Amino acid sequence: MNIEVKMGDLVTTKSPDNLMVSGIGSCLVITLFDPKLKIGALAHCMLPTRNGSCSTQDISHKTQSGTNYPQYEKGYAKYVDEAIEWLLERMEILGVKRAGIEAKLVGGANMFKTFQMNIGSENISCAWEKLEEANISIIGECVGGSQGRSIEFSAASGVLTIKTKF
Repeated sequence: MNIEVKMGDLVTTKSPDNLMVSGIGSCLVITLFDPKLKIGALAHCMLPTRNGSCSTQDISHKTQSGTNYPQYEKGYAKYVDEAIEWLLERMEILGVKRAGIEAKLVGGANMFKTFQMNIGSENISCAWEKLEEANISIIGECVGGSQGRSIEFSAASGVLTIKTKF
């Protein structure tokens, strides 16, 4: 099944599903994958944090513990730091061990050169920091620049296909 993930949303799923995101600009897409269990997760994040700095926060939340796939959750991925915590929690509920998770990042472009702040760059930095804190390896990235992107992520293989818009 092909699942389009909208801005601010996240999905956890398993093989053979494909997760797709169109029109990635300054947003950051974070994919996590367990190659043994063929479980993938994707967050389409808009901003680095809720509070303006990428720091560890207490995010109190409850999740479902079933094995229903996919789990599409609206609005849980608005912020990079919180989205990473949500993704990791959901993968662990599904039996994934953090040591086996592979991360890939896409997006974080500087789409608005006239603004003094670069949201895309801040999204990337926050993701690097949070993934390092969680001991998750980033095995691939296509970030920065000034071009939009679209992606397709396979939960069967972990392959992330990127189309660049220019």
